[in-house]
Amino acid sequence: MTLLVDSARRMPAAFRRLPPDLAASGLMLASFLVFTAMAVLARTVGDTIPVIEMVFVRQVAAFVFMAPLYARFWPAIRAPRRLGLHAARGVAAVGAMMCGLSAVIWIPLADATAIQMTEALFATAFAGLILRERVGWRRWLAAAAGIAGVAIMIRPFGGGLDVYALVALAGAISGAFGMILVRLGSEYDRTETVMFWQGVVVLVLVTPLAAIHWVTPSLDDAVLLFVMSLIFTIGQWLFTAALRMGDTSALAPLHYLRLIMMAAVGWFLYGEVPTLATAAGAVLILGAATYTLRANARPDRRPPPSRPI
Repeated sequence: MTLLVDSARRMPAAFRRLPPDLAASGLMLASFLVFTAMAVLARTVGDTIPVIEMVFVRQVAAFVFMAPLYARFWPAIRAPRRLGLHAARGVAAVGAMMCGLSAVIWIPLADATAIQMTEALFATAFAGLILRERVGWRRWLAAAAGIAGVAIMIRPFGGGLDVYALVALAGAISGAFGMILVRLGSEYDRTETVMFWQGVVVLVLVTPLAAIHWVTPSLDDAVLLFVMSLIFTIGQWLFTAALRMGDTSALAPLHYLRLIMMAAVGWFLYGEVPTLATAAGAVLILGAATYTLRANARPDRRPPPSRPI
């Protein structure tokens, strides 16, 4: 993460003079714009390119973009202390990426975005069940409200169940489980080590399937795949830098704008008009997620465990 800090220091002086929360908000909004653009690109190439191929290309590109960072910390990377945890994280990452991209392609963008936001709620639940962290009744109630919002959106009763909404939910659960595994693994290894071995496992899992289902992209599709991979990396950098710079409690409400952006793009480009069920479910999910993020930002009176950066 040192390169992130170094890059932040090279930002324009006028930007660095802004209050930290304001600067972080700007980075967060920029990341939302980038991720919205990536969703549009995924839909554009999704008509011809299998999702498994998108995941493969994105992971290969991530290795290329991250190569200088991996080279810098290679002595630590080549000797992981908890390789099993990083391998499990790779499996979870495959599930999250496959389900997330499939949901963006096949269901309305507003629905996919709202359901994906339940990741924070599932992560809270997993933290209590797996990490044995203290999760108060208010957070459990927030998680329950978020799940109720998902149930409203995917309509499991009455014959209206959307399979790809369940896929989006599976992606959120996979992402949340992956967050817990990162937390466990970071107790022993650097972030770069976690990312590297996660990427290795992702490639080991997806390469055979990508080869079986490979569709040679046209020049236009190849360009779009490259741009997708590039802007995904940029978006991750912006999002991570925002979280490192600002308070989570100040940034959490901005997730409402992310949903508005995706809904607006879905309406303008694809004629997706949010239904009443989408609006009602999204309100519950966003309210629950915002409360959870704010609660997670409150200072913990217990000293944090020491761990590699």
